[in-house]
Amino acid sequence: MHISSLGNCPSTLLADIMAVDAESFRDYLEATAAAGFDSVSLYPFHLLFAGDGATRVVKDSGLQVRAVEAAIGWTTGPSEDVTKEIDGLIATGHDLGADIVGAACLGPIDDRAAAVEGLASIASRAAEADMVISLEFLPWTGIPTMAAANDLIIDGGEPNATILLDTFHWTRQPGGPDLDLLRSLPGDRIAYVQLCEPSAAPDLGLEQVENEAMHNRRPPGAGAVDFDAIWAALDHIGSDPFVAAEVFNDELLAAGRHAMAKTVHDACRAILPTGSPA
Repeated sequence: MHISSLGNCPSTLLADIMAVDAESFRDYLEATAAAGFDSVSLYPFHLLFAGDGATRVVKDSGLQVRAVEAAIGWTTGPSEDVTKEIDGLIATGHDLGADIVGAACLGPIDDRAAAVEGLASIASRAAEADMVISLEFLPWTGIPTMAAANDLIIDGGEPNATILLDTFHWTRQPGGPDLDLLRSLPGDRIAYVQLCEPSAAPDLGLEQVENEAMHNRRPPGAGAVDFDAIWAALDHIGSDPFVAAEVFNDELLAAGRHAMAKTVHDACRAILPTGSPA
């Protein structure tokens, strides 16, 4: 398998992902580019907080925007609010050149049929813009596993609904990594892979896992994730995903955005498949 580029989720370079202004927005993009990343996944609301010139800052950074994240309102079914949310994400993504819209469930799912319909509705809207929806599974939510995400996608029936494989969640999902499932998927089902690792601590409760996910992920290479097995499985199914780092780590961030971005970039590059120039 060959990875042609390496992206970053620059929100990880903020102490609080909800607190960004023009200066920190510019700085996290500069740190990402200086570290050697060539692409990003962005939160569109960060552009609003960063002011009128934010789009120009992104375009001047030299970084390709591959994804915008994340649609979260769809889990209770289609609605005017869901349409407004997805159309806003699509519009921002289209303006920046993205081809992926992330989606997630942040809580329980009380009505699975409504969630299936909601996911199908946002995928259909994205298809009209030649974009894919990439659904992330989070162990502490109503979509805790890759299997659960895949089942929702199959039941929704929209061909541009895909899976976001975050290697932290992959490892911490109930039951652990599911290589048999991954090796059975259509290659285009995995559109987006996020690189990171959990700590070595086993058997954490879901509340502890959620806290670890936001504050103590490790850069790739610590040993908890079998990246060779993931790359082999993706190669087996012919997948060509967008690959980006997503390492939330308070200790690394304390050293500064530029230092953290460089540490994360180098760790990611070291675990890419042999021959990948990123």
